[in-house]
Amino acid sequence: MGELMVASILVGGVNIVLAAILLVVYGGVFARTKAPFTLALLTFAAAFLAQNALIVYSFVTMMSVVPSALDPYLLGIGVLEALGLGAMLWTATR
Repeated sequence: MGELMVASILVGGVNIVLAAILLVVYGGVFARTKAPFTLALLTFAAAFLAQNALIVYSFVTMMSVVPSALDPYLLGIGVLEALGLGAMLWTATR
């Protein structure tokens, strides 16, 4: 089991938490405003949540099939996504 793949799984877990918090924040905003744009943001956060859940599941179940040469790239993608989700959460709570 590659260390970078385990790190990718952990980053995927962080992304799930960030997307779930974002979903709750946007849900609160939608409950107060009923704005269509916020509904789109809710859909966006739900899609990120589903995508990251699928990523973590696929990494855990297919770890032996994924070539280790891909591990740094998968980790990089996860980290960049975490930065993006974190920035969205930061701006949504300001």
